[in-house]
Amino acid sequence: MSDRPHPFTLVFGGLAAEHFPAVRDAVGDAPDLDHFLLAEAVVDLLHGMRPDEGVGEAMDDFVAFTHAAYCYWAAGCVTRHVDQATTERLCAPTMAIGTPPQTTQYIQIAPRLVWAQLSDGEPHEPLDGWFALPDGNGLRMVACFGVHPERPGLAVVVVQGDAPGPMAREDGVALFAPTMPGGDTAGLHSVAAPEELMLLGWRAARIGEER
Repeated sequence: MSDRPHPFTLVFGGLAAEHFPAVRDAVGDAPDLDHFLLAEAVVDLLHGMRPDEGVGEAMDDFVAFTHAAYCYWAAGCVTRHVDQATTERLCAPTMAIGTPPQTTQYIQIAPRLVWAQLSDGEPHEPLDGWFALPDGNGLRMVACFGVHPERPGLAVVVVQGDAPGPMAREDGVALFAPTMPGGDTAGLHSVAAPEELMLLGWRAARIGEER
């Protein structure tokens, strides 16, 4: 999996080494989002990265990704690669949850195995992984979908919260069952709601504790 493109590298490349030290001087290693956005170095970075046509409604996702990427960089750029067997385990009908990491890391799951339709009528996108950020006693996830070296940008979904309780899909179908045509035949999985994505993150924290 190490040869796969990484969202951090695709988006920031050499920008991190150029801009993040000044951000660290201003906000430290693990700022919350509000503190992060108050720093002049952050405002300058966001302004410089914004495309000429702007980012429109995706601005919040753009900011959340930049904050998560900075925290990942400040924590030493730790990526945990999750193989296919373990990704399948994360999507099992039941599995214990763990404790969120103490510092930000990126969880990169098996490629093109877990998918989601992020908006009605849009194509299903593969989940590459997520930045896992500690959030008090909870977990903040900045998930990255549709990561590809030839694609400009990526799709971001942000969820955060405490450990989830029991949940079920309204239609009675198993959690993480595929929602895309042909998904069953191909052995794929889907996250059908933000709550399922959050559960995936808490389960992955359990895997981290076992290593």
